[in-house]
Amino acid sequence: MNPTDTLNEVKAHVQEKEACRVELTVSVGPDMILAARKKAVKTISKEVSLPGFRKGKAPEEIILKKYPGDVEKQLHKELADLAFVAAQKIVRVPLLNNNAPITFDLKKITPDGAELSYSFETEPKIPTVDPTAFVKKPVDRPEVTDTQIEEAIRQMRFFYAQWTPVVDRPIQDGDYIMIDLDTLEGESVQRVFHHIRFEVSKDRMAGWMKKLVEGAKVADVLEGISEADDTATDAEKAEFKPKKVRITILKVEMATLPELDDEFAKKVGAANIAEMRQSITHLLNKQADDKVQSALREQVNQFLIDQYLFDLPQSLIDTERKHRWNQMMHDPKFKNHWNQMSQNERKNLETTLSAEAAQAVRLFYLSRGIVQHEKIPVTHQEVQNEAIHIYQTHGGHSADQLPKEIYALALSKVILAKAQDYILKKA
Repeated sequence: MNPTDTLNEVKAHVQEKEACRVELTVSVGPDMILAARKKAVKTISKEVSLPGFRKGKAPEEIILKKYPGDVEKQLHKELADLAFVAAQKIVRVPLLNNNAPITFDLKKITPDGAELSYSFETEPKIPTVDPTAFVKKPVDRPEVTDTQIEEAIRQMRFFYAQWTPVVDRPIQDGDYIMIDLDTLEGESVQRVFHHIRFEVSKDRMAGWMKKLVEGAKVADVLEGISEADDTATDAEKAEFKPKKVRITILKVEMATLPELDDEFAKKVGAANIAEMRQSITHLLNKQADDKVQSALREQVNQFLIDQYLFDLPQSLIDTERKHRWNQMMHDPKFKNHWNQMSQNERKNLETTLSAEAAQAVRLFYLSRGIVQHEKIPVTHQEVQNEAIHIYQTHGGHSADQLPKEIYALALSKVILAKAQDYILKKA
């Protein structure tokens, strides 16, 4: 039988639904039913054993007589496959991806023909982005001051500090304490800090905490009320909400910092103090520039989300939401917070998570569309570098075999950054 003959008797109708779902209705004639029945008989004959015949070699009439129910069931599957392939040659509606599920319903089947309906997700219709419609808002660049440079150097010295335990006296100004800090609300306890080091000093510790810990010792458990700092603005003080807290003193230490000289500079990869200071200044300036760039890119994201709305496949939103949820639940602090949430709080969080997932999927499609339309190059090395960065940021060590999901995330991040920068350039 010529495949064209069966194709000529196929009629297909497409109905677009919400969330990129397609309903495809297909009518076929008797020739396709006959072709599907032959395939069904052949499939069943390979699955059963009949005396005197090798598998797959039994005559068709015997298979039909002995296994009519199995043949009929297989017929429906074979017909669904043949009809779908034939209909797609007519309507050419792309599936969302190679793994997109297709559901079908055999509406009716007679010797004269059959009618089937299919439901599946298709690719979203992406609008063309006009980069000149984006209006860039000015972003204040953080100033890099001598104070910031000195603080960065101080933190580097702490990396090479010598720590001496304090066990024979109470905590005093200038000590360093390792603590756990919990907030207490009725019977609810929420961990805020775990094994975090604080310097006991006026400049580096909140006043209420300094008063609470001074005079205490290792293993003491202290309770108090958090307060707004004296240096806070009136607006900050008005917004601040005091909380009952519990501090557990895990460790008390003194720090001896290395001398700030050329020997120290060499330890951190510089030839001398001047070069080290210059390198730190350059790094802080780069961080300031990155902060501005990040704020501008966020403006682009909001522009794309606000201006370009289109239907999205629900399965992609669900997958993205599940991925974000799993990441959040890997954080013990969030997991503890979730367990203490009310039903309304959980529902609000789930709503927010769904909205963020939809925005992420929408941004991916829009940015991919921009990159493809403008023929912006995305190199393997760029994706590789981003994948390694993501992997190491999440605690991975060996980057020899990166998981596929890390590469997928890296690719989407690189594409989004390229699209953002393109819009910023054209704005």
